[in-house]
Amino acid sequence: MAKSNNIGLMDRDKLLKIFEYLNERLKENQLQLEITVYGGSIMTMVYDNRPATRDIDCVFSETNIKLLDNILDLTKFTFNLSDDWINEEIKEPLKSLLKEDKETYKVYSNLKILKPKAEQLLAMKVLAARPEPAKDFIDAYILCKDLNITTRTELLDTVSDYIPLTLLGERQINFIKYLGEDLGYDWE
Repeated sequence: MAKSNNIGLMDRDKLLKIFEYLNERLKENQLQLEITVYGGSIMTMVYDNRPATRDIDCVFSETNIKLLDNILDLTKFTFNLSDDWINEEIKEPLKSLLKEDKETYKVYSNLKILKPKAEQLLAMKVLAARPEPAKDFIDAYILCKDLNITTRTELLDTVSDYIPLTLLGERQINFIKYLGEDLGYDWE
């Protein structure tokens, strides 16, 4: 029974195999694609703090959508992924961003994978501030450590570069306080 919970889970190796497969299908169809990957997939691939992710939060560049949908369906079948393995819902929170700072993660012959810089990813995690089982808190903790953020001011300065502070409500403020506490700092 527990095995069914793992259907479609993608660890770092599987994610990279999926991207290689996508690249091969793109090459066969003489299609170039740029994809920006966010959230859990980036935390799984770059920071390796998650054993796996259920979906790939991403945004695709403009391309032949009919052909791309076919390639994505082939990928889903080949890797036994869930129906919602591609999640473009990230487009909504991206509308709140003041700017995007992307960098290249990996380049294949026909596929280019971009990711947000760690500072932007941290700002997005603070804005989301979802309760468990979402991993926003753990991710924000790891990103603060990675960026050497030790004060509330440093955190808020980083967040305000990407998100208007007026969007921070009670949930985000509590999230920041608990984050500071877990990091060993008094961010009251």
